[in-house]
Amino acid sequence: MADAGSTYWVRSGPRGVSARTSPLILTSADNRFYEVYVDEVTRSYDDAIFTREPIYCRDLLTGRKKLLWEESRVSAWEKAYLTRNPAARLLDPEEEGSDEVSVSASGESDILAVVGPYVLYDRRVVLERDNFQASDSSRGAIDLRSGTGVALDALVKDTSILGAGAVREGDHVRWRHSGYDVIARWDDDRGESEMVIRDLRGHEWTLGYVGSRLPRIFWLDQPRVDGRLRTALTNAFDDARADDVDAQLVLRRDTEGPQVIAINQ
Repeated sequence: MADAGSTYWVRSGPRGVSARTSPLILTSADNRFYEVYVDEVTRSYDDAIFTREPIYCRDLLTGRKKLLWEESRVSAWEKAYLTRNPAARLLDPEEEGSDEVSVSASGESDILAVVGPYVLYDRRVVLERDNFQASDSSRGAIDLRSGTGVALDALVKDTSILGAGAVREGDHVRWRHSGYDVIARWDDDRGESEMVIRDLRGHEWTLGYVGSRLPRIFWLDQPRVDGRLRTALTNAFDDARADDVDAQLVLRRDTEGPQVIAINQ
């Protein structure tokens, strides 16, 4: 299960349900799994610095990465600087530049959400030069299959944003799987979706909350994914983990079935 900035690897068995979390941003399109991430590129000169944060996706099976988006204005400002200063020397990444430069340009990117094959992002640019400053910001969406921009209002009409097996029912989204449902209910007060398991008799147990209106669920058991893909998913999940803290869903069993008591991280 994945939200805007994390992936949760959930397992169930005789002892209940457990989950680990990772900062991996995971999605799938055309039956392939992708990691989505923001990189950083800094180009420093003796008297200037230019920084941008391109957005990439990486095919987990092949390892092939593709540039989805990058801030073109920072590159344009760098080109203009070099036109005015043709003798400017590009510093080696290991060299320390001056703390005071006459030109500083930066482009920042944040991934706001991933819905189906689309990546929603926020971008901000700032140019500082002598006694002059300019800035700009906006939001956009990219189709990771083609790498092309998509109008935000067009996403509402695209049923693929729900993901495989998802059905929208009123104010929530439901996935049916192997005799039970997983339900995502958006909570306005928390700004998160409550994730619930519901059995065929209608009994419900809360799993926890995730930071997305439309979480993504990828079933790995039915149909069972092949060994190569499972290994690729495991490696990407573990490599992206910031630390080795497991998130455990602690269950208590009684005559009416399992009840979630707490989520420990």
